Amino acid sequence: MALDQQAIVSAAREILQKEGFDKLSLRKIADALGVQTPALYWHVRDRAQLYGMLAEQFLREVIAETGLETTGREWLIAFGTALRDSHRTNRDSARLVAFVQPSQTVEQEVANVILDHLEAGGMSRDMARIACSSMQAFTLGWSLFESNASVRPMMIGTLDSDAAFHLALSQLAEGLAHADLSSYAG
Repeated sequence: MALDQQAIVSAAREILQKEGFDKLSLRKIADALGVQTPALYWHVRDRAQLYGMLAEQFLREVIAETGLETTGREWLIAFGTALRDSHRTNRDSARLVAFVQPSQTVEQEVANVILDHLEAGGMSRDMARIACSSMQAFTLGWSLFESNASVRPMMIGTLDSDAAFHLALSQLAEGLAHADLSSYAG
């Protein structure tokens, strides 16, 4: 196997899935790839960069799953749903995303795909930033609470977690899709 950033991210993702965030280390990744740990530094500066690359891959998958066929409220709901699905299927991805510094690619390219799409749907750039940030924050928080068995009952009681999530998500998306940012200008 050729050693490159994608191979490193794939190995990291497998370790994250099998062993969790706390067990993810450059040494384990190097062992999985059959190389010495210093060889990774030709491709990855440090753990922070590795975490950023993992988060970027998760976000790209979410955007691909969401698609760009819809706009406005429907797209925000699809985006939030895909984010939650990603957190549910990718062990500890919510924990990883909660603390990672976004890569330059996420800041300059991936985020712009989302913002451009929301703008094309009629939102101002500033409102698109608020909507994107709100959906990510809501979904991340929900995912973190939901993954904590002792907090989940306090959070939603005996309600069905899926139904409660979709109700809250749709209400948030509705409000964001129709928000008037001008009334909040300071």
